[in-house]
Amino acid sequence: MAEPLAEKVVQPAINPSHVAYCPTMDLIALATIDEHIHIYRLNGQKVFGVQTKQPSAKVDKIKWKPNGQSLAAAYSNHFLTLTNAQTCKVVHQIDCSAYSKSPICCLGWGANFTDSNKVSQQINKLKGELSLDDVISHNPQTKAIDSVPDLPLDLAFLDVEASLPKLSVLSSGGIDSRASLDTLFQPLTTGSTDSADILVVGFEDGTVHLSIFDSFEIGSFSLQQASRGFQICRPLLHSSHPYSTTHSLLVSSSTGNIEELYVVPLDLRLLSNAGRYLSLLAAKSTQLHNVLRYIHQVQRQMYSDFKASQVLPRKFIVNVEEALQEQSDCTWVQAAYHLVVTGNCYPEVKEWLVDQLAERGHKRWEKATTTGYESVRRLAHENLLPALERFAVIVSRLRGLSKFQVSNVTLGLSTQDLDNILDTVNCLQLVGHRILIASGSELRQFQAFSAWLRQEIENQSTDASSTDSPEKDTNVDHASTLEYIQGAMTQSELTRFFDLEGNTDQSLQWDLKAEGRSLFELYKRELKLDNKDDPATKRLPAFDALLKHLDTQCNAVFSSIAETQKRNVRFGSPTSLGVGTPACMDMRMLVENPEETGKFVTYVILGPSTKQLEVHVYRITFEIENGMSSTKGVKVASIRTAALEVRDVKFIDDDELMLAASDKTSSRLIRIPYRKMGEAPNGLQYTVVADHDGRKSKSQAEQSNSTPSIDLSDPEDLNACTWQEFPAGVSWTPERLEVNGRKGRRVICVLAQDRFHYRVYDLDTSSETQNTRTEGSDDVML
Repeated sequence: MAEPLAEKVVQPAINPSHVAYCPTMDLIALATIDEHIHIYRLNGQKVFGVQTKQPSAKVDKIKWKPNGQSLAAAYSNHFLTLTNAQTCKVVHQIDCSAYSKSPICCLGWGANFTDSNKVSQQINKLKGELSLDDVISHNPQTKAIDSVPDLPLDLAFLDVEASLPKLSVLSSGGIDSRASLDTLFQPLTTGSTDSADILVVGFEDGTVHLSIFDSFEIGSFSLQQASRGFQICRPLLHSSHPYSTTHSLLVSSSTGNIEELYVVPLDLRLLSNAGRYLSLLAAKSTQLHNVLRYIHQVQRQMYSDFKASQVLPRKFIVNVEEALQEQSDCTWVQAAYHLVVTGNCYPEVKEWLVDQLAERGHKRWEKATTTGYESVRRLAHENLLPALERFAVIVSRLRGLSKFQVSNVTLGLSTQDLDNILDTVNCLQLVGHRILIASGSELRQFQAFSAWLRQEIENQSTDASSTDSPEKDTNVDHASTLEYIQGAMTQSELTRFFDLEGNTDQSLQWDLKAEGRSLFELYKRELKLDNKDDPATKRLPAFDALLKHLDTQCNAVFSSIAETQKRNVRFGSPTSLGVGTPACMDMRMLVENPEETGKFVTYVILGPSTKQLEVHVYRITFEIENGMSSTKGVKVASIRTAALEVRDVKFIDDDELMLAASDKTSSRLIRIPYRKMGEAPNGLQYTVVADHDGRKSKSQAEQSNSTPSIDLSDPEDLNACTWQEFPAGVSWTPERLEVNGRKGRRVICVLAQDRFHYRVYDLDTSSETQNTRTEGSDDVML
């Protein structure tokens, strides 16, 4: 009997379908029945929680990233959130309704090496010092691989962006912390240059969506492409191996009332075709997308702050304009100009200054306008221009990659498209500098105007016959005041960049192909020739129109990359596993022989279906050549359960599996070797189901009636395989298993049937040493 490492009681009850153990840290993610996701340490302390903006949305799936740095959570509102485990912040949110309107039923996350032979050779050289798990999680031990000099690779992955100043935080733009911003724009580390993270999202209608590096989308695919017989199908499980360019999907296909399971290979030829440049391409494209999103947030905040600063002054001016038009037949600009030059105040202006505006209204006007100008100036200087500079550097990197090779075939990059993007970025930088200059200039003018207006309010409020009349302030800058009155007060130069009128037509008005010139040259010319007094000559597109044009250009580049990589994705031939969908199942992909490249095995364990008394373990072998997979054979082994009720099944690691089963007297965790094919005691023995041509050697009925490898109805076999036994009782009957099979830290989380309790057991240490591990467990946790 093993002693638990940890035990916790959770309120409210836990949803047994949503429990996930972090691959690299001792963190347990679970969703409760109130649809909230909580992440706990082994000592029971809550680290953080994940909650969607729509309280009514239910949790569909949760999945840890292979390196343990992020947690993906899919909700019933079709949103997929990615939360960083270090900062505890949501770093990305994906609207999956664009891919499919059906609910998400499968979530997979695999790490694949773009040069698996290189990684495999290095691990073999450092055998005993470095494991595959260390490379995936980017542990410090991976520096042994990185220490081998590779000048071309080092030059290709030279990170220039790391030397650029950090972007400033936008408090109201969706990125509200320094940690979240640093996580969003983290550089491509050396340990990740030879790998690509593949995020697989499966939907109930059979749609499978792929993306790399969290947000770089490859595209959506239909499982019906794998077989004409897949009319109604849905993915259930996903598995992959870092060395394999092929992933495996467990798919359920329905025909009438009959439901059949298949293993469908998913060939990702893009991993081998693009090679080591795939991770660079995906990382830079993701960074480009993030910076573009950041620029949009800056634009929205600049627009909002400037628009808010113009609302109150316009109300004040409208009030005095009405009186002036009726009584003196002039405008506020004419009356104010007359007052500054001559000192003669119209009666309507005096009444407005004394009775309506007064000192309180002046302070509100001053605060609103000053805050708006300062905000726009700060955002342009601290956020917009640095972001555009970073954007140009990333585009230049992609441009260099496009000129280095025939990228239209392998990467989907076009040098001309990237040149056009740089041209638009130059326009935006020009606009950013104009905004910076205009906001600073108009702020100085307004400060002079505000000082003059305050003096006039005091003068007009004092009786002319009074001996206490205030002295005039000789420090008022009358020239700047007049400039503001006839200029920025009613028609700010910033309005040409911000569409305050809400015009819907914000497209570019220039036909660049007909003009035969770059957008940047045209914009410079129009800025010089533009006549502010003649609205008919205004052809300059606003800031948001330029951003919309940049969006169109970037989306064309992203689409070209995605389409090129999408052509390198295909479904292989499905392998049937029989009729019926069991209540519990698991899937794992392994290397067939470390000495032979291109040969892999997918193991599938299926719990007993209705009216069945056996657990089946399928072994599908396939070979990969030039990114294309082919099935070489299918074998099956059976475990007879008899009176035992199997509640869950899981693969522990590459050698063992575990069953959670119970009967009337007790509950057990049963541990069985599955890979050594009868060599180990109580190991499984496989029989051939289909040969390398895919022909079945046995029917489904013959498989069910074949001699089982292990008979758990035999007390001797049952006791030999039992690893942990629980006494009779509802509270500790196992309901769900979650296993972390990482070498050196193999643990299992057992959720009780009451769904309020869970326990964590160490699969390797003895009961005498577990107490020591528990006391020091906080040293290895987040």
